[in-house]
Amino acid sequence: MLEIKNLSKSFHENKVLDHINLKIEKGDVVGIIGPSGTGKSTLLRCINQLEIPEEGEAVFGGKTVDLSKKHKDSLEFRKITGMVFQRFYLFEKKTALENVREGLMVVQKKSKADAKAIALKELERVGMASWANHYPKHLSGGQQQRVAIARALALKPELLLLDEPTSALNPELVGEVLETIKNVAAEGHTMLLVSHEMNFVRHVANKVIFLDGGHVVEYGTPKEVFTNPQNERTKEFLRKMQLLNARQPQKKQKFFLGHARQPGKSLIFLACTAE
Repeated sequence: MLEIKNLSKSFHENKVLDHINLKIEKGDVVGIIGPSGTGKSTLLRCINQLEIPEEGEAVFGGKTVDLSKKHKDSLEFRKITGMVFQRFYLFEKKTALENVREGLMVVQKKSKADAKAIALKELERVGMASWANHYPKHLSGGQQQRVAIARALALKPELLLLDEPTSALNPELVGEVLETIKNVAAEGHTMLLVSHEMNFVRHVANKVIFLDGGHVVEYGTPKEVFTNPQNERTKEFLRKMQLLNARQPQKKQKFFLGHARQPGKSLIFLACTAE
C-alpha cells in the first residue's frame, strides 16, 4: 500500500531520522516504539508533511511523491492521511459535532447537512454521540481525544497516524481512548501508532518497529519484537520498560457506586479509587 524510502530529517546538527525505509500493507497496524527523542513523532509528521524532510519519498497507488518538497502531488498525498495528535487541538468555541463537521465542509466541500450526518455517525462510532452538542470545556481529556479520533476518521483517510494519543491524558482516562483505537484497528484501518503503552502495542499491532537513534533497529511481528528481539538495543529498551512497570507501586482499590448524568440519561456505575 505505502512505501517510505530514504526518509531523513535533521534539526540543526541533530539528525533525527537517518534514511528510514518502511513498507506498510493495507490493513496493517504498525506500532512504533522506542526511547523518547528518537524520531518517532517526527516520522509521522514527515509522512503527513507537517515537517519537511531533507530527503525521502513516499510510494502510494503507483505514484512516487517527493516528501522533501511541497507541491501538488505531495498535497494530494497528504489528503489520504489522517492524524491524531498528543494534544486534542479541538476548536474551543465549536461543539464536538462542529469540530468533526468542520473538515468535511472545508476540505471535502460537503454540504452542511451531509457533513452533519457523517459527523454524527463518527461520533456514534467512538461513543460520543450523546455529547455531540457539548463544547470541549465540558468534556474530559479522554472524551476530547475520542472526538479528535472521530474528526480524523470522518475524512476517510487511507492511512491513520496516531502520535502518542494517550500521553496527555490522566491515567484513569487512558483506557477509554485505547479501547476506541482498538475498535478502529479491528475494523481494518491502516494505522501507524506511536505509543509508550507496550502492552497495548503488543495486542493491537500486527507489526512493530523499534526506532532508536534515527534508525529502524528492529522490525517484525509483536511476538518477534517483544518475545524474541534480535538487537541488543531492543533487548535493553524492553528490559528497562519491564523494570519501570515493575516499580510502579501496587495500590489498594476501593469500590463504590457512583452517579452521573448524560444528556437524556441518568447512570449509576461501579467505580474504584486507588489509595
